[in-house]
Amino acid sequence: MEIELKLACQQNALNLFEEKVLPLLKEQGFEIQESTAFLENDYFDTPSNYFGQRKMGCRVRGKNNQYEQTIKTKGQVQGGLHQRPEYNVALSSNKPDLRLFPSDVWIDDVDADVDIGVLNSQLEVLFSTHFERTTFIISRAEQKLEVVFDLGEVKHQHETLPICEIELELISGDTLILYDIAELIVKYIPSRLSDTTKAARGYLLMSGRRLEVKELPTFLHLDDKQTTEEAFSFAVSQALEHWQFHQQIYMQSSTLKALQQVRLSILLLLQSVALYLPVLQCDELLKLHKQLLRLSQAWGWQEQLHSIRRLRSKNGPFSRRIPKSQNLMNYLLGRREGLLNAHKPRDLNMSELSTSAQLAASKVIFLKPWRDQISGTELAVKKHASGWLSQSWQTIQQSLPQQSGMDDKQYLSVDVLLRQALFNGFLLADLFADSRGSFRDPWLDLASGIEELKALKFLRDACDELNFADQDDLNIWIEEKTHSVIKVMEQTREVAMEADVYW
Repeated sequence: MEIELKLACQQNALNLFEEKVLPLLKEQGFEIQESTAFLENDYFDTPSNYFGQRKMGCRVRGKNNQYEQTIKTKGQVQGGLHQRPEYNVALSSNKPDLRLFPSDVWIDDVDADVDIGVLNSQLEVLFSTHFERTTFIISRAEQKLEVVFDLGEVKHQHETLPICEIELELISGDTLILYDIAELIVKYIPSRLSDTTKAARGYLLMSGRRLEVKELPTFLHLDDKQTTEEAFSFAVSQALEHWQFHQQIYMQSSTLKALQQVRLSILLLLQSVALYLPVLQCDELLKLHKQLLRLSQAWGWQEQLHSIRRLRSKNGPFSRRIPKSQNLMNYLLGRREGLLNAHKPRDLNMSELSTSAQLAASKVIFLKPWRDQISGTELAVKKHASGWLSQSWQTIQQSLPQQSGMDDKQYLSVDVLLRQALFNGFLLADLFADSRGSFRDPWLDLASGIEELKALKFLRDACDELNFADQDDLNIWIEEKTHSVIKVMEQTREVAMEADVYW
């Protein structure tokens, strides 16, 4: 079983590791063995993509004119920790021969009626990964792991993608050592936790597709048999997967829509921890909660960026007015670039603050530290869900006046509470699939209305700094638009307050 963590990094990572991290490891009593090699890897599959469809990988690796074929079966990735069965057999050439593997390799992943010899005859090279690998074997007592720095490229025909990553693989001892060394690395080396293998990048390159931003599902898929511990671990794993996926998109394409999903992932992860913390009480979760609070604050400028995007959109709620003013559009563009230059999202995605939080989240769902401090985590999560949902919605309803109308300032003041309640619904509502109906819809509409009010407030504040020829007309339009949005929100709030709960 291959157990490893992957970190995407920058080209100077190896130098930083040798200058900053290695001396610290030696001070801690670790023995270090270093080696360097150039690896040539060809990935194979059939024309029908037999292995790819089964989340398997077939690779032949060449090193110093010696060859080895590898089969990796599906395994799992949870919170960035890769756990995959891996099988290796020496070869005399760079051509795969699947018949050399023991028969039990295929039992769980390959159809029983498939002839391995026929399958082997259909294999063809899909793509290659060629890179220089610097390997450090790090050991102390029974603990032993491999830390490798890979620098090269994934290649398919004339298309390439760069490889620049660190892999930490457990050889022997407790998996905790992987996290300990990774936490030390991210203190000194800008990097981010990655759940994407070289093979996955090769398949993407071969397909000619680009990764696309994707929304979260309507609800987190749960069933009423899942324990509290299982439901929490699944929520954290899904938030981390969404986060890492959109980090990768942004680092490759700089699309701002991906940044919005990065921040959403962080807020979802923060709320997941906050929701389950009263039951899964432990010091590690408290520490993670504090880390995520700091990180969410570091991404707070995304609120303004999101407002600018809404204001500039030619298809959004402000399209009839804002895009027609070139001066205003230019101002908003300047503010957008100013925010990006000031907060440097590429650096933030690779920062210690960000990656250490990812590692901490991955670590808690792997180690489950609450087991040593509390009991009852094996209870079904549905036993807690009704109480949690009731508490969050009572809090939001108590924050909304019952007998009087609300203005924009009042709506903006409940933004955080409403978002937390909606996240709780996302995390738990699937446990009540038979009865949840459309309860959530008007509350989502209110949240969307608040987004419009935030954009209008941003515009109003901007007008105070500017001197447009039509500024008076713009201020009048802002007030009229604000009034119109609130009028619709008040009608929606009435529907939301009268809806019957589903739990």
